Amino acid sequence: MTVVITGVGAVAEEPRPGQGQGEDGPWFDAAAHLGRRGWKYLTPATRYLLAAGNEALGRRHTDPPLTGAEAERFGVVTGTQYAIARVHRRMDTVLTTEGVRGISPAEVPGFSMNTPGSQLAISTGARAFSVTLTNPVTAGLEAVQFAVTALRAGRADVVVAAATDQAPEDRGSSGAYDAAAAVVLAARGRTPGPAGAEGPLAAVTGGLSRFLPPGPAGAVDPAALAASAARVAALARGTDGVRLVVGAPPAAASRAAEVRDAVAEALAESGIPVRDPAADGTRPARHCAVSGLLDLVGLARAGEPALLVSLSEPGHLTAIGIHRPETVGPEFI
Repeated sequence: MTVVITGVGAVAEEPRPGQGQGEDGPWFDAAAHLGRRGWKYLTPATRYLLAAGNEALGRRHTDPPLTGAEAERFGVVTGTQYAIARVHRRMDTVLTTEGVRGISPAEVPGFSMNTPGSQLAISTGARAFSVTLTNPVTAGLEAVQFAVTALRAGRADVVVAAATDQAPEDRGSSGAYDAAAAVVLAARGRTPGPAGAEGPLAAVTGGLSRFLPPGPAGAVDPAALAASAARVAALARGTDGVRLVVGAPPAAASRAAEVRDAVAEALAESGIPVRDPAADGTRPARHCAVSGLLDLVGLARAGEPALLVSLSEPGHLTAIGIHRPETVGPEFI
């Protein structure tokens, strides 16, 4: 079974002139994305996710949710890292200073890490499953990997793989920003894309998760790095060249460079060139767990074969490969 991307959506905060580190600014207009009602008591990360998910699906927030057989074959999987960090901090402060009476019943549901993904599932009518993944940095691409596995296993016909994060208040030197992104994945031929779509944006050639343990001196174990690089490079088989993007927190920049070089070497050994290496390479994961998915959205829109890798500081690695949908053959089934 070939899995294709039929729609993408994203909202992301970016640095603005005069914006100080860690300041909140009016970068996101909830009313413009979600209408005038129905979102007042939702957390910011939930609002971002609904906006990105609706865009990817080609729907309005006020559209009725799916019902019947379509709903039963439609799933949602969401990755996040900090979606409720600010909610927890505020509740902790209120409980220790004012007591439970200071907590509004309307904001209590925001305490759960599952809330953003559950709200997207409720809004759209997804009844196959709603799953939340919470690994740092990698969770966005992990959502895509989970969705591809579910589609190939026959658990759904359409899955929205998404990620959302509201960066922590103490953004510090990481320069983290808020964002959400979503991709609609489907088994090729089973369902049309969003209204007005001309066809799939990309095919997903596969995904994998690995752990890169440190060696005796604290650097990446060479054998583990080579093995992981070979597995990542294998996602590009059948292409005549790929874009290669490795995202990691600033603290893991040197390790990300090692991973990128190792994957590029493995690709070269397979006769697959890296396209435009100067424009890609390693990138700081400034949008937390959404970073990898934002890169995937951009590359899917560009319609180019690509390998995307997210790497966390402890060494967890998740990779996704995409290809032009018209060129994917039976080797990816």
